[in-house]
Amino acid sequence: MDTEIFKNEEFSKVYQDNMVPGSKKVLNLIVSYLEEKKGRPFELAVDAGCGTGRSTRPLAEHFSKVIGIDISESQIHVARKCTPQENVTYQISPAEKMPLEDASVDLINADLAVHWFPADQFILEVNRVLKKRGCLALHSFIPKFALQYKNCSEKLTNIFEEVRLCFVCFMNIMVCELNSQYQVLFEALPFADKQRITDIPEIINLTPQELLSFLKATCMYQKFLTKDRAAATAFLQNVEKRLSLIVYVLPVVVDLNSVIAPVESSFEF
Repeated sequence: MDTEIFKNEEFSKVYQDNMVPGSKKVLNLIVSYLEEKKGRPFELAVDAGCGTGRSTRPLAEHFSKVIGIDISESQIHVARKCTPQENVTYQISPAEKMPLEDASVDLINADLAVHWFPADQFILEVNRVLKKRGCLALHSFIPKFALQYKNCSEKLTNIFEEVRLCFVCFMNIMVCELNSQYQVLFEALPFADKQRITDIPEIINLTPQELLSFLKATCMYQKFLTKDRAAATAFLQNVEKRLSLIVYVLPVVVDLNSVIAPVESSFEF
């Protein structure tokens, strides 16, 4: 099962240390949307598939209480160690069976996560736990990057495209949903009031080593490692050598996309 990758203790630490941070632009969109549709105060947010708390911790300043849930004990263990906010807690739980009361949640957030969930069951659970006028926010970034540095941008982007093509064979149908920007899932959401926002540019400054570390934090590279550790290691070493011959600091433009939907469900709360 692909989600077993996230239960690996070594990978959980790599993920926490090297995954790019969540987008402040997307968080601001979510908060603004919830303000418009529901209004403050915001009491409870749930970060579904929270991993090591990458997108859980930023919610703390906007909500009285935040709960991160994930099926991985090792990811939750790292999240607890890395979370200083007192109003944030974590629980080991599947997203389709949340340990929460009916109509108790203002926001369900899923960042880089919903493509791992059984969609039909998850949507039913969302209907159960969200308050009337609560909000479901699904967002991710697509695995396509444009690397920019002086007059070397084309060369750098071509190198990264070679990496992407190498990783394609390790991308399952769930990860491939990222390429569609959640179009099918968005259309399936049974909410009358919903909004899909795409093509949100995010610029992140990374050194070549930081970029390579990010690649190590992807599930595709972890699957590559599992299949052939020597080949995966040699592949990244070659990429590192090629990058180091070109540049020292890379502004990496990442296309983020999100789906934001407040619930106006047919269920009775």
